[in-house]
Amino acid sequence: MIISLDKFLLDKKIVFLGESIHGVDRFNTFRLFVARKHFKEMSILVFEADSSGMSFSHNLHENAIERMANFPKVMRNREIQDILAWSIKNDIPSLGIDCIPRRRLHDFPEQWRQYRQQEVLLYEKYKLGSLYYEWRAGKMADNLMMLLNQYPEHRLLVMLHNLHIKCKGSSETGKLKVTSVRELIEMKLPGISVSFGQFARSGNALHNDLSYFSFNITDPFVIENYQKGTGSMFIEREMIPVNIFAYHHAFEKETIPVWEQYDGCIIHQNVNIPTIIA
Repeated sequence: MIISLDKFLLDKKIVFLGESIHGVDRFNTFRLFVARKHFKEMSILVFEADSSGMSFSHNLHENAIERMANFPKVMRNREIQDILAWSIKNDIPSLGIDCIPRRRLHDFPEQWRQYRQQEVLLYEKYKLGSLYYEWRAGKMADNLMMLLNQYPEHRLLVMLHNLHIKCKGSSETGKLKVTSVRELIEMKLPGISVSFGQFARSGNALHNDLSYFSFNITDPFVIENYQKGTGSMFIEREMIPVNIFAYHHAFEKETIPVWEQYDGCIIHQNVNIPTIIA
């Protein structure tokens, strides 16, 4: 895998590195590749995982397997475990910013439980309402801002779904119209971040409920088919035509052109399901 992001990362405090599908192996092996090359010192790895749970794991120096309890089931896989293990070995904090409570209440010590119960009640209040996605984005952005304040000298590799890293997620239509964490951060701290979406042309993947599916994107007007080749490739914003779009979860076409949503795209030609371990 020969992909260089060097010139795009040198002056950015936050690097958002997305994925179009949670249940894909290659997206996380590429994230580990980027972490090893660019985030070895004075860095924080940030996951789409239970914020309080990951803080608890960090404070207790839990191992990679124990930290998997903070992730949704589709992300409890060998590839994410490898990222966690690498970060632990190299003394790089691995934290989360999601407000969905994944970690069980009784895992927390007594002094944490009242606060945790409040988090659970707040989540239950919003999860079925019309404001859920806006509330969640706001909470994730707030949690990310807290990490910026907690680690002012560090750079952050933030690994979220593509939906959460778009430059103009609030300009999409239909189900894809979601204000992104990237947008909220840039409102407060302009120019601090960069967003790279990850996409795949074909392969096998898992839905969030762990059900299996195969896909093969043939649409000629999407980034997945813009430059055909083998392996993986990086396409920077300036090289992307204005009429090229991308797919969300391999089946739903985004409504805003790629060059408006991402600073660059990593395209994987063929992918497979991750190795679920818990």
